[in-house]
Amino acid sequence: MVYLSRDYIGELETSQAPIVAPDFTSLPRDPNELFAAWFMEAVEAGMLDVSATAVATVDKHGHPDARIMDLLHLDSDGFHFGTGKNTAKVQQLETTWAAALTFWWQPLRRSVRVKGTAHRKVDGERFNLWCVKPQHFEFFYLWEDRLKTDRVVYQRDDTDFWDRIRIMDN
Repeated sequence: MVYLSRDYIGELETSQAPIVAPDFTSLPRDPNELFAAWFMEAVEAGMLDVSATAVATVDKHGHPDARIMDLLHLDSDGFHFGTGKNTAKVQQLETTWAAALTFWWQPLRRSVRVKGTAHRKVDGERFNLWCVKPQHFEFFYLWEDRLKTDRVVYQRDDTDFWDRIRIMDN
């Protein structure tokens, strides 16, 4: 049984026209600066729910598990979000300490993927504050024809500094 056909989905409008293409010619050494700039551009463009991010973890069977959370803040420690104390997410983070975040700002046709290690900042009776320290950033821009993308990837090196490891234009 087909619940949503390929034809039905294929006829849907896929995205809005880009508001402005990002400038990949002058990139900061620190990807947190680029993330903050893209975040503020999304706010200035009038987007709502800019802080919404998919937080992915791994369950005890090795299966991915994702949910939407709100970014509370970003500082030199990493990306901070809050959660209840006894959630599946907390159990998974306590087991693997691995987390990934994905931000999608559709009207700007931009996405940012962050992979890193998580640690608890506040261990309250009912509320926990968690922080994901990034090890990997991927900045993604989808061109209007959806056949072309630009990506910038940052990776922490062995000395804990950021290397921009590739810029791709498909």
